[in-house]
Amino acid sequence: MAVTQTTTDEIEIIDEVAARALTEPMTVMSSVGIVRGAKGMYEVTSESEYIVDLEAPSGARCLCPDHKYRGRECKHIKRVKFETGREPVPAWVDLDDVDDVLGMWVEGEPRWSR
Repeated sequence: MAVTQTTTDEIEIIDEVAARALTEPMTVMSSVGIVRGAKGMYEVTSESEYIVDLEAPSGARCLCPDHKYRGRECKHIKRVKFETGREPVPAWVDLDDVDDVLGMWVEGEPRWSR
């Protein structure tokens, strides 16, 4: 069995991306109605507009530069996962800082780690 060690820097990056995903204004809408058979695809509008595919064969994908060039989960993927309840909102998040529209326009709902 392989053991993966996570550094403090990696944890800080993960926390930063999650914090940005939860606090920055974004609109997430399911693309199912737009693209026939597009289960697991979402349109995320923030400063720009991106498509997130949670059902991609190699794992969640986003068309943004952060995901494409850094190969990590970007704030758009994290936001979709939080909005749809696929990933619980971390317990360390201050609920007063969370974007008011979290979970408003998608099926499913956010899960809170409290």
